[in-house]
Amino acid sequence: MGEYEEVRVEHDFGGKIRVHTDGGALEHMAEEVKQVNVDNGWFDDSRTFGDDIALLHSEVSEMLEAFRDFGVSDMTEKVDEEGDVIQIPKPEGVGAEAADVLVRLLDTCHRYDIDLFTEWRRKLDYNKTRGHKHGGKRL
Repeated sequence: MGEYEEVRVEHDFGGKIRVHTDGGALEHMAEEVKQVNVDNGWFDDSRTFGDDIALLHSEVSEMLEAFRDFGVSDMTEKVDEEGDVIQIPKPEGVGAEAADVLVRLLDTCHRYDIDLFTEWRRKLDYNKTRGHKHGGKRL
């Protein structure tokens, strides 16, 4: 694995994150996603690329619905109806759905041998060359 570098993140909420400079973290995440999916039978049958994109889209839609229902609040239930603590509760809310989007994206890229880190780096480097709100679109 490569080195880590601390990067300033320019978002409304500011902050810093640590980024693996050679994409090793994404590779590790993709391998873990693949193993969980293999163990849970999601590689037993074949799917088309279109199937995978539709599944990715469904996760993005669930993220929007979670936002529409709850904003960005974590809606994970920590106790059951009887008041007992749930040991591993099912994550719910925008954050959980965002994680599902990432899991699905990592799975899809892994299935089709797409180096997501390299493509991310290449696309971001290109986007830096584009003008302010390029394309003239409102959204």
